Amino acid sequence: MLTRGKPVFLLTPALFAVLALFAWKSGRKVYEVGPELEIREVGDAVVMRWAHDVAAPMAERFQTAFDDWKGRTDHIIIELDSPGGALAEGRLVVDAIEAMRATHLVATRVGSGDECASMCVPIYLAGEERIAARDALFMFHEPSSYDLVTQKRVDKPGFEQRMTSKRFFDRYFAASEMDPQWRENLRVAWKGRDLWFTAEELVEQGSGVVRTLD
Repeated sequence: MLTRGKPVFLLTPALFAVLALFAWKSGRKVYEVGPELEIREVGDAVVMRWAHDVAAPMAERFQTAFDDWKGRTDHIIIELDSPGGALAEGRLVVDAIEAMRATHLVATRVGSGDECASMCVPIYLAGEERIAARDALFMFHEPSSYDLVTQKRVDKPGFEQRMTSKRFFDRYFAASEMDPQWRENLRVAWKGRDLWFTAEELVEQGSGVVRTLD
């Protein structure tokens, strides 16, 4: 029995090595064949549109585009149409936008018929100017975790989920320009729920999320 059991333990490190190599190659490949930004000039502004999940290579695409255009304009408009996605990638995108704002006016926008859900919302909130069409949709909910292999949602223990939600809320909402009372109402209402609002509703409620309707 011990003899037959040995190959299993010998193969395990090799299997992990193969999986790690595959993950590394897959991770690099997304930067070569992953989604691209749509870029256009509107007046003196450069519009960078992302109509995909919040996932690699999103942050890299924005950083590369900004490096290409920063010497030709002082005004960047980031258009979003996204169902959300990876927290880690979203954090990198927010960091990139905050760095852009050190030297440029950066607006975020969600157009007519478009949506900004989940991790897309913190990215939208990173804009100095925040514009949206009246019918643009925004969705707020607590952050979720997914299995790296199966991509299925993983239910965390209650305490762990509460801590994850608190860290997310404190990082992206507590220091944002949301109206304080609206923000506290959101903190209570979003537990275990998907909360949808049109941009017009957010303005009518005085949320501070959307600053300008177009």
